[in-house]
Amino acid sequence: MHGIINMKNIVIIGLLLFNNVHAAGDPIAGKTKAIHCISCHTMDGNSKIQIYPKLAGQHEAYLIKTMKNYRDKVRDVPTMYTIAKKYFNNDTDIADLAAHFASQKSDTCIQQPQASQVGKMKIDSCAVCHQSDGNSVLPFFPKLAGQHKEYLIKSMQAYKNGDRQEAQMSQMALLFGDDTDIENIATYFAAQKSDTCK
Repeated sequence: MHGIINMKNIVIIGLLLFNNVHAAGDPIAGKTKAIHCISCHTMDGNSKIQIYPKLAGQHEAYLIKTMKNYRDKVRDVPTMYTIAKKYFNNDTDIADLAAHFASQKSDTCIQQPQASQVGKMKIDSCAVCHQSDGNSVLPFFPKLAGQHKEYLIKSMQAYKNGDRQEAQMSQMALLFGDDTDIENIATYFAAQKSDTCK
């Protein structure tokens, strides 16, 4: 419980400090620009490739933050550096792409049965930012509901081993435990129904 309270404090402070005001993007312009994203994410953001994230229905503010991190090489994904250099040319391009993908509907519309159980303490810890069903209501934190299990595993392992760093998630990685815990958490959130389903 103490860890959860500390995480809530970190989240609140982070939101207060993260005063990143951005102009609303144009989803119609974003759809045209998204042609460069379709090989990994598809035009509507419902990626069919398990290691690439689904973007459909994701928070616009989170997508903007993530694309800027790729553009500025804050987030260490070399493949995305190349994409960012070519297609995230300015804040308008980023805002338009974010608006397009945020306006799409997820294809995860069915709650899947759980193959494994996750400890309530771990889900409660994740719920501080992502909600217990993975449908985050905080704009700077991603929705996890219906996300690809393999992508979630890859992301959590990257936080755990330090390859991917972010203030809140680097702290949360201390609670992940072993690979079985990570797989169970990923299985749980991947099985949740998206609140933006078609």
